[in-house]
Amino acid sequence: MHTAIAIAAGGGGDAITAAVLAAAMPELRINAIMSFSWDRFMIDPTPGPRIRTDFEGWVDRGGVAEITSRSRLRTGHSTLPSLSVRIGLPLLLLEADQGAVGLARTITLAANEFGADQLVVVDVGGDILAEGHEPELRTPLADSLTLAAAVQTGIDTRVLVAALGLDGELSPIELRPRLDRLNAFVLRELGAADVMPFDDVWTWHPSEASGMLATAAKGWRGAVETQRNALIHISGDASLVYEVDAPKLADTSLAASVATTTSLDQAEQVLRECRSGLSELDIERRRAAGEHAKALTPTLKSLRIVDDYAAQARGRGADALTIRRVAELLSAIDPSAGDILRRLLARHRPDQFRPPLYTTTSGRTI
Repeated sequence: MHTAIAIAAGGGGDAITAAVLAAAMPELRINAIMSFSWDRFMIDPTPGPRIRTDFEGWVDRGGVAEITSRSRLRTGHSTLPSLSVRIGLPLLLLEADQGAVGLARTITLAANEFGADQLVVVDVGGDILAEGHEPELRTPLADSLTLAAAVQTGIDTRVLVAALGLDGELSPIELRPRLDRLNAFVLRELGAADVMPFDDVWTWHPSEASGMLATAAKGWRGAVETQRNALIHISGDASLVYEVDAPKLADTSLAASVATTTSLDQAEQVLRECRSGLSELDIERRRAAGEHAKALTPTLKSLRIVDDYAAQARGRGADALTIRRVAELLSAIDPSAGDILRRLLARHRPDQFRPPLYTTTSGRTI
């Protein structure tokens, strides 16, 4: 009987969904989860994914770094140590510093250590399906490296894609024809019972797409304003999980371009050439250099700003804002400021504070 390792294609948010799938679908026989430590600016201002030497307190598992509750970044903050407590499975670090070739070696070591004969790559939103020409595509690097590395190991690989379009990149209209070409089928529809054991994660984790997937699975329907003013519609098919043909996807996506890379810099440059000079790391570098506002500490007065903005958003058709969007609005963009904001909302706006959402209306439930 096979066992599998789940690989979170894009980082911590995908790792949460991987944990949901592992618990909801024991037939997958997932016994460990691998993830990048690649938190966005509001958590870790250092650009790009972290590697094991950035951490202290990690555990060596056959040449792979396991992140535990005792692990800490030497500088900055990672969501993985806290997440390791919640997912109920060993949480192993994906490291991108040696490109897809090095990442494939790491995944192989993990499979050997945990006796896995199958890999389950999990992506929330669908940007792993990108071919590179899509105008709204912003963050393909992690997904492309992960898919290329997984297929390169030679280990049987499955790719599961959930929450089409909820990451605000590729739209469902773009994704559905792509799914058809990849022989995709619906593997599972997540429900409230699947996601509710992880409800407490959304009181602190900033992931938007995985959070909205959990919200959709519990039956909430409506329009959500996310970071960068994107408006995402959570509809009836948002909680579907698709399986796609992994080799075919690897051959026809950006993963093919980075398959032979041996460093993160090389992978970035390859994708930059594929995408007319664009790189998601440039955005992170600009933020780290101080292009954006410094973090501010929310106060009771900040709630008036939230009230006014929520009313305006409601007028634009938004039923909710993500908590991350509220934090962005108030420049509560570091972990301590975010914690204060959540406490203020929970105490003074309990009817609207429904992590990962802050509702502008009561929302709609089916």
